[in-house]
This record gives sequence, structure tokens and C-alpha cells, in this order.
Amino acid sequence: MTEQLCRDQDVRAATKPLSPALENYLEIIFLEEAKEGAVRASSIAEAAGVSRSTVTSTLKILKSMGFVEYAPYSLVHLTEKGRIIGRDIAHRHIIFREFFEQVLQLDHSQADAVACELEHVVPPDVIRRWGQFVLYLRDRDFWKNWQDDYRKKRKKLISTMTETFRNMGSLDNQEEVKELARKYR
Repeated sequence: MTEQLCRDQDVRAATKPLSPALENYLEIIFLEEAKEGAVRASSIAEAAGVSRSTVTSTLKILKSMGFVEYAPYSLVHLTEKGRIIGRDIAHRHIIFREFFEQVLQLDHSQADAVACELEHVVPPDVIRRWGQFVLYLRDRDFWKNWQDDYRKKRKKLISTMTETFRNMGSLDNQEEVKELARKYR
């Protein structure tokens, strides 16, 4: 397991940085390929919310970079290199989404959108620690019921934050205090 992780990290390190858009394509292909065994360009277009021609041109780029096996009108498959990055991005997404939904209690669509943005910019060592923390929390008895306790104490927490904002010298304007308090409700 450790040996495989080291090889995967070597592949990531040897690969020049990909744009978030290209990483998203690899993530989509990885998830679809894991579910269906192979991917059609039309499925990628639907998942990415783009036109089929956009997918076709992107697949050509990914193929030239060695991340996918692709020919027009055929199924798309990730290469080993593409699979490593697609799996990594999907894993990052899951860690963030789980944290945002379960810990910060964001609704699914907001948690998913924020996870999609963060998965591209947080360094691997931070992701690893974040994932370990989420697993640690899930393994604790309080994980199942802590949200109820949080909801009960939330008004007091908001009141404390409001008081803190009120006492901050740079926030003399009460409208700003009200706006900040509103954001944290």
C-alpha cells in the first residue's frame, strides 16, 4: 500500500500542473469509468455541463498529455497516469464535501461546489491531514449526535460572535456588525 502511494505521488510530482478544468475532466472520467467501465464523450459533456465539441477538444488535449485513450466516436478510458490524478481529485472532493456537509453543516449543493473549488488548490499534505481528521471524527462516538448539540448551542455562539464583532475596534459601524452576524447565522 505504501509503495503504491509513493508511486502515485511520483506520478503526480512528475506531471506538470494541470488546470482545474482539466483536473475536473479527469475526475469526471474517473468516476464514470469506475461506475460504467468506460465513458462516452456525451456523458462527460452532460456531467461537465459543456457542449460535446468542448469535450472533444479537451479529450484531444488530455490524450496528447497521456491521460486518456481516445479516438473520435469511441469510448474514453483513462491511462494509468490519468487514473492516478482522477482518483486523487475525486478523493479530495469527497474529503472536502464530507467535511462541509457533516462538520460545517452546509447543504449538499453548496458543500459540493466549495469542495470542487478547493480540491484544486489545497496541497497534498494538507489534504492527507484533513482526510485523517475526518476519519478520526467519524470514528468517535460523538460523530453521530454532535450536530444536535451544535444546533442547541448555535444561538449562544452567534451571540458571542456578535459581541466579539461589536468590540472590535475596526468594526465601529453597527451595520457591519449586523451584516457579519447575519452571515454567521
